[in-house]
Amino acid sequence: MKRNILSEDSGSASIEFVALAIPLFLPILIYFTNFAEMADSHSALRTLARESARAFVMSENDRIAYQVAADVVDKGATTLGYKGQVNLEIQCSQQPCISPDAKITTTLTVQLKGSRKISVAAIEYVSPWS
Repeated sequence: MKRNILSEDSGSASIEFVALAIPLFLPILIYFTNFAEMADSHSALRTLARESARAFVMSENDRIAYQVAADVVDKGATTLGYKGQVNLEIQCSQQPCISPDAKITTTLTVQLKGSRKISVAAIEYVSPWS
């Protein structure tokens, strides 16, 4: 008789584990998924900021430089799926920006779903021989 009672309980530990584990692991899974999405977005935008800074410093003059950097950001944002969401800000250490040894800082800001906001910056220097 004892043997039948024990054999009926087999597998209940597995069911209890699953019943407790799913509610505990589901939030962790959601957190890691969101974290991976944010890290991927941050990395892609950082690359886009570096590319826009490079395009800026390689230009002939300020007028062309601002337009080229904006074009790089527009095309990159479209490719990444952020069309019209990326805000570009360019700061120069001296005027005109395209002058020897000038420090150029490009900052990209994106407002993601909800209240999430990503802001990345890249720094490039104009060649001292330009």
